[in-house]
Amino acid sequence: MNASILNAQIQLSSEYCETHRAQKVLVGRTAICKQCATEILNKAHQDHEIEVNRMVREKHFEGAKLPARHANNGFRNYLVENNGQQNAKQQCTSFTKDFNEGMNRNLIMVGRTGTGKTHLACAVARNVLQSRKYARYITSEDMGNEIANAWKKADDNESNAIHRFTEYDLLILDEYGLHDRYENRLQLVHKVLYARYDQAKPTMLISNMTIEELQKDLGDRLWSRFQHDGLVTVECNWEDQRTGGAA
Repeated sequence: MNASILNAQIQLSSEYCETHRAQKVLVGRTAICKQCATEILNKAHQDHEIEVNRMVREKHFEGAKLPARHANNGFRNYLVENNGQQNAKQQCTSFTKDFNEGMNRNLIMVGRTGTGKTHLACAVARNVLQSRKYARYITSEDMGNEIANAWKKADDNESNAIHRFTEYDLLILDEYGLHDRYENRLQLVHKVLYARYDQAKPTMLISNMTIEELQKDLGDRLWSRFQHDGLVTVECNWEDQRTGGAA
């Protein structure tokens, strides 16, 4: 019955489509070209898909909470003036490529302040986000404070806060060891790192400590876990670029 109704409503028109050189059909009292109609529908579908992808991308970037100063940092605008910087860039691009292909390793980046560690970290995050994965940037101090203060919010607690940080595909933890010594804040940060290990989720850890100092601060058990699935270490030992030192 539906087919009969459809055939009764759609009839050949005396008009022709100049674009497709095809006879139009009547839909009600309107003459249309079937190919034109299909192209319009396809274009509308493509536009909708583009808009959905844009909204998803914006949501991912917003949720990553990259610092405003570094929000547009990428590998292309990372300044390379010495072998150390070239190595750091190469290590971070390889880590990103491997991550996007499903290889979940951890990365530790250490070195002096002002050597571009956060720039590279945000470059990694931006590439991960472009691949529609979830990444989150946060300082060790802010993470510890957020978890410690979770109980002040309705329907929240320490366990929930730790779980939120565990769920990200990639966690970028900056300024480890700088301002995270207050009370039990560092223990809370370590709980997140243990939880991410248990869930096989990779973490980027950034610190002004040396590798040796960081290993001691994390402790043998956590340091061992960081290396389990493969560990990339990047040392940034050139001069502070913010103060005009030799890069």
